[in-house]
Amino acid sequence: MLMSHFDAIALISCALAAFGGVVLLSRSILQRRRFIHNLEQKAETINRLLAFSQTIQGAGRPEQVFPTLTQYLRTELGLSRLLILAHDPQITPPTKLIATWPIDDTAEAAGIDDIDTGMCPCLRQSLPRQFVPTESPVRCVVDAALNLRADLPAYCIPFNVGPRVRMAIHMMLPAAEQWTEHRRQLAQAYINSAQAALASLQLLAEAERQSMTDALTGLFNRRSLENLLSREVALSERHSQPLSLVMADLDKFKTINDLHGHAAGDHLLKSFADCVRITLRKTDLAFRFGGDEFVIALPQTTIVQAEQVMQKLRQAFAIVDFSQAITQLNVQPTLSIGVAERSRANNVLTMTQLLAAADQALYAAKNGERNCIRVYEPPRAA
Repeated sequence: MLMSHFDAIALISCALAAFGGVVLLSRSILQRRRFIHNLEQKAETINRLLAFSQTIQGAGRPEQVFPTLTQYLRTELGLSRLLILAHDPQITPPTKLIATWPIDDTAEAAGIDDIDTGMCPCLRQSLPRQFVPTESPVRCVVDAALNLRADLPAYCIPFNVGPRVRMAIHMMLPAAEQWTEHRRQLAQAYINSAQAALASLQLLAEAERQSMTDALTGLFNRRSLENLLSREVALSERHSQPLSLVMADLDKFKTINDLHGHAAGDHLLKSFADCVRITLRKTDLAFRFGGDEFVIALPQTTIVQAEQVMQKLRQAFAIVDFSQAITQLNVQPTLSIGVAERSRANNVLTMTQLLAAADQALYAAKNGERNCIRVYEPPRAA
């Protein structure tokens, strides 16, 4: 039986409809697979971000965060180069390189000290900045200072760590790659997580510092003396190095405090602490032992060297102008100082013995003419 013309058309229409349904179903399946694949990729990205966050939250120091951040950024973003810079206006030089990848001597030996952060648009504006080779003839100041390739797509993200330190992470992709929106967002997510961890570490460090320092002078307090001084005594013993200990006292402090008030006394104490800071090395330790009495530990310092350092401290304190803060102060405040050295010859080996020896020397200075330095003298054998 022959198919009529209309039947043939109907059959073709059904076939086309069925084929269209198959095509639509195939498209739906592909779209579903793409959707599932995208979800899986996002889930993997979130899992890696969580793993990164957990890792850096376990860091005990800020310097432990940067290697982990460097590793994740270069792996997740496919970077060809990465540099992390920190700018602190209160140190010299103010700008330093915290981390770099690949690790080489070229970047570290370049002119990082000469970078003018005012010329860095990221740090100046506190905004991320993308540098596209074909569209940005003016490159970032970091590129010029470190002689980096200007033909690579670069992206720089600035952030703050505390009220003073500003940081910038300068990232570069291979020439064939681009800084897509996804890449930029992912980089920002990692850096935000690192910034939060660094802020937490800074708060913890500040809390610890406050618990160990004297609120008035900013020097270490008596509570921290035992731990820190015990450490220095142990290092002196282990490495057979000298360790000198100083006890200093402000002469006639109580009289000045009574006559001119507690504000005048506080000013004296803070002025002495300032003199200590400009005289001592970073490795030296200064403690407010109590009232107007201070303890100073001088690692790797002989008794002769300690006397020289204390003489500089006395000179610095002697030239402080107290006339503006303390009216009718007729006599320039002075210091009495006792010095002792950790020594087997003197049988002064433990922390307790060292403190007692320095205290004995200070007692000799105060019982004498004051305004002087006295060195511990061990008792003579009968």
